[in-house]
Amino acid sequence: MCEAGVGVHVGPGAYQRGRFSASCYARPAMRATAFLAMAILLAANAVGATPTVPPAAAQKPAQRIARVVPPAKRVLTTASAPGVDAALPWAASLGSVDVLNRNTNAQAKIRLYDAHGVLDRAEARAFMRIAGTTKATPGDDSDDDERLALRVVQLAIRASYHFNGAAIRIISATRPGDRGKHGNGEALDFSLEGVKAPLLAAYLRTTPRAGVGIYTHPKTQYVHLDVRDQSYHWIDGSPPGVTWPEQLLSDPKRAARDGSWSEAKDLPEHG
Repeated sequence: MCEAGVGVHVGPGAYQRGRFSASCYARPAMRATAFLAMAILLAANAVGATPTVPPAAAQKPAQRIARVVPPAKRVLTTASAPGVDAALPWAASLGSVDVLNRNTNAQAKIRLYDAHGVLDRAEARAFMRIAGTTKATPGDDSDDDERLALRVVQLAIRASYHFNGAAIRIISATRPGDRGKHGNGEALDFSLEGVKAPLLAAYLRTTPRAGVGIYTHPKTQYVHLDVRDQSYHWIDGSPPGVTWPEQLLSDPKRAARDGSWSEAKDLPEHG
């Protein structure tokens, strides 16, 4: 409600008494002023600076993890028996045979067959170099090696295994220019350490398609072994440096034995 007043201004320096309300005059002005202030505040809020929002924390780029692919497995094979999966018991149990040339002192340990039963031709060549008349080292890879028939090497090694791996002592092998089996590289004169010559000869005479001679003089005591189509066995009692006629041995089972030959017969014996 407006409050009553007691005077009215009617001119310069004069008041007229009467009832009036000062607040009635003042309140509309106050309201206008408040309204104007609020409008100004609202306008300022509408056009004012947008409140600053703290930027989100910068995200680290996702880590790239290298994927390591394991290398493919390599299948190992042997040079002499590629693709063979398992060793043969009889071949895996074979040891090396000591081979010595009594004339040149060339020697080496020879393992003619690998664990798969495959003949190792590098080992066969080493045997041939030891057996040569001029080669002092089995590792010599020159082209003028005095070759032996491969089957002769096999049969000598077979005899060694039969007698528990006895060392082979070579007396004579290929003799270039000679007549007969020694001249063409198909014969070997040798002995086995710890094995008497008659016992070795008796065993070799069971071999199909082989020539077997035994030198029985006290200063010789070795055997001759060669390969041929029909077996031939003899005894020679000549002393060193002398040639006596050889004595042919009877061989009634020759045809049946030679007819039974196969490549497997030249391999080391096994069950």
